[in-house]
Amino acid sequence: MTSVRHPVERFCVLALRRGLSLGVLHSSNRDDFVLLLAAAAAAFRPDRTYSEREVNDILRAWLSTAGTMLDVDHVELRRWLVDNRLLDRDGFGRAYAAGHPAPEMAAVIAALSGVDLGQAAEAARTSDARMREQRKRLWLERANAGAAPSDGAQDETPGTFSG
Repeated sequence: MTSVRHPVERFCVLALRRGLSLGVLHSSNRDDFVLLLAAAAAAFRPDRTYSEREVNDILRAWLSTAGTMLDVDHVELRRWLVDNRLLDRDGFGRAYAAGHPAPEMAAVIAALSGVDLGQAAEAARTSDARMREQRKRLWLERANAGAAPSDGAQDETPGTFSG
C-alpha cells in the first residue's frame, strides 16, 4: 500500500464512497481491494473458531457500519474472504477461523489491528457531511446576496418586458 501513509487514512476516504464492487477493485485497484478485504477480515479474532452463522452475523454487522461503501452482501464477502485465504473453513463450511493471507494482506490486517473501523468510517462520513453542508450554505448565501432587489427597482414579473 504505497498510495497513502496509512491504511486507515485510505479506508476513511473509501468510506465516503458508495457502491464499490470488490470484483471491479480486484481487477482495477489492487491496493483498495486488499485494504477492504483486510478491513473485513479484521473483524474476526485470530484466536477462535466461528460457526457459519456467526461469520454471517459479523459480516452483516460490518457491512452495515464500516463497510457500507461496498456493493456486496455478506455471502459474497464471505466468499471473497475465503477465496483470498483471509478466512479458512472446514470441508463442510461449518467452522471458520482466521486464515493465512498473502503477506501484503497480512501487513494491512496488522496495520488495522485495534482500530475501530466503524467509528473511523462514521467520523469520516460525519466530517464530509458537515463540509458539504457548509459549502451548500455558503453557496446559498452568495446566491441570495446576488439576487437581492436593488433600491427603487420596478416590480417586474419574470417573462415580461417593461419599457
